Amino acid sequence: MKKKAFAILTLCISLFAAVALVGCGGSGGATGSGGGATEKPAVDMRTDFIWFKVEVPEGVEITDIAGDTADRAQLKFTESEHASDRLIPVFDPDKNADEPFDYEAKWKANFDWTENDPVKYNGKTWRNASYTHSGGVTTEYFAEAGSGSVYARIDNVEEYKDAVETMMKSLEFADDIAEAKTEAMDVKLDDIEIKRLATGERSGKHGRSANKRRYPSASH
Repeated sequence: MKKKAFAILTLCISLFAAVALVGCGGSGGATGSGGGATEKPAVDMRTDFIWFKVEVPEGVEITDIAGDTADRAQLKFTESEHASDRLIPVFDPDKNADEPFDYEAKWKANFDWTENDPVKYNGKTWRNASYTHSGGVTTEYFAEAGSGSVYARIDNVEEYKDAVETMMKSLEFADDIAEAKTEAMDVKLDDIEIKRLATGERSGKHGRSANKRRYPSASH
């Protein structure tokens, strides 16, 4: 009887040790697997124009109609029946957003200037208005930026709604826009390559590693 009890006790101890060993091994394996896994950071698909960055969707291209350097960068809608339809970014170092808005309202009053509800994109609140002309309807967006203000003029927004949303949601200006625009004068538009989701990340010929210095980290 004693031998039988001893045998049962020995078996129980062996089973307990085996279970404990498997448990430790499983835990160690899980830790090793989890510790080795790393998340791939999201790719920033915005094209860098030095003083601003923006995602450029299909159907939109860079145009040098205002000049061939990055400080004069504009974006045109290529699938438009109006050859002049563009997004034009403007920086005013000396005025807040209300001043250029009021100026435009005064001079475009005869073009059915209509103020719209403010919109918020990428952390900025944009005061905006639309006016009509022979080429359709143009909308102008005004916001505070740096020591002054910025505005974006966009033609026929309703025709390119998705593209406009993509650009406005991704549009970000440098911390010191005046300094960045001066730097952009030395960068040719021909040397800037558009990043496309379809083709993957492209760095551009002039390679702007200074992005981390010029732009705040995105928190929105």
